[in-house]
Amino acid sequence: MTKRVPMIYLCMLALTTCLFLLTGCGGDQAPGTDTAETEVEASKEADPNVTLQEESFVLELPMNKGVRTVKAQIPQEWMRNTDFGSVVFQPENKDDFFYPPMIQYTTTCGGSCEAAAIPANIEKAIQGIKDTLTRPNINTGDAELDAVRAEVKVLLDERFEEDGWILAAAVTYAEELSSARYIPRIVIHAFRHHSGDEFFIQTTAHASLDQKDALLTVLTAACRATNY
Repeated sequence: MTKRVPMIYLCMLALTTCLFLLTGCGGDQAPGTDTAETEVEASKEADPNVTLQEESFVLELPMNKGVRTVKAQIPQEWMRNTDFGSVVFQPENKDDFFYPPMIQYTTTCGGSCEAAAIPANIEKAIQGIKDTLTRPNINTGDAELDAVRAEVKVLLDERFEEDGWILAAAVTYAEELSSARYIPRIVIHAFRHHSGDEFFIQTTAHASLDQKDALLTVLTAACRATNY
């Protein structure tokens, strides 16, 4: 593949991250968002042929309340990319991709930092992500751009264990739109919150849609595995 500087994907990542971390409102399910389907039952379990390696790192907690050591599982031959302000892992050959796959780890309250409010904050964040995926352009000042909608096919949307939430989706666009600007992709968001804590850990992964067969299962397993 041709080696390119992934400037477009860095911009999209920054915009998406800001939108779902700042969202404080829920709402009805976004137009164009499908419900979970049985075709992704296999993605709930790790592929036995895919090896994940254990990693641990420290994340700063919101509101300057110290740090927390996070235990994660990363696909083999993925490495930490220190070009990001947050903790991000990518393949060693990431520069070979126009839209490099990645896993990102952050901590936030998602709203009120009272422990009792965190589960509801996570639910609101999940809805905000769905809305943001459906609307790639928000308040640009250009009515035509703001009218663009993505088709978001929810692959997985559930609670797991007692303290985990996960959302996986495939995002596509109308054929007439530029595939360089509007990149068909898979996205996975997992959230971990232990009762009594005034924060949650968010694990975010993405890859281009043409890597779905190779990476959906492993990225879903990696996102589920995040704990602290």
